[in-house]
Amino acid sequence: MSTTDTQRPRIFRPDELPANDRGNGARTIPLVTAARGGTTYLNGITEFGPGSSIAHHTHNVAESVMVIEGDAMVDIDGVETRLRTFDTTFVPANIPHHFTNASATASMRIFWTYGSLDATRTIVSTGKHGRVDDEKASRDHEVKPVREIAQFDVLPGHGADFEEAVRTAVPLFQAARGSRTLTLEKSEEQPQRYTLLVGWETVEDHMVHFRESDAFLEWRALIGPHLAAPPQVEHVRNVLTGF
Repeated sequence: MSTTDTQRPRIFRPDELPANDRGNGARTIPLVTAARGGTTYLNGITEFGPGSSIAHHTHNVAESVMVIEGDAMVDIDGVETRLRTFDTTFVPANIPHHFTNASATASMRIFWTYGSLDATRTIVSTGKHGRVDDEKASRDHEVKPVREIAQFDVLPGHGADFEEAVRTAVPLFQAARGSRTLTLEKSEEQPQRYTLLVGWETVEDHMVHFRESDAFLEWRALIGPHLAAPPQVEHVRNVLTGF
């Protein structure tokens, strides 16, 4: 898969995807990942054999889990609760928890969602720590998006027009190679200052492929009349998500 293939509609069939062996009779099948087009969340399925469980652990981001087959026992910060099919949990970041198959004879499955591509897992007993998306179960190319941060100071009275120009330009970015996300934020203290955040698969997707395209010229033509100064641009990559 090339970097131009990820942002397209896709269907994932769990029985056709590779799985990670989690040990103790459990295995995980990642579904939506960064490499498969995910932009803001990860999800997948974990299957538990009869009586099996996974280690007590924490995540750096919120997690929601739905039991999609069988009966489960969940331990959230030392409180155990029996769950039936379709019962759903929400566990905020950094709270210890784990799931156990409550049946000694039947299988159990959960569908999980993490609220960030930068989700990590830390095992409570050992301190073992790693990104969820580093638990590779496939040959998908690795994607850890970089973010462009562009700061714009606009001319007095041009705020609404600038916002509309950015809104008009959204399709230009969405069609660009390696473009993942786009948000525009406005300063509370300096209302003429805006910050544009664009997720790219690589810096080159922005600085080479987009900057050298006709779409970039159209983008600058849209926003140029509203700028008080040239934008300040840098690229950042996640090193820590605390919660």
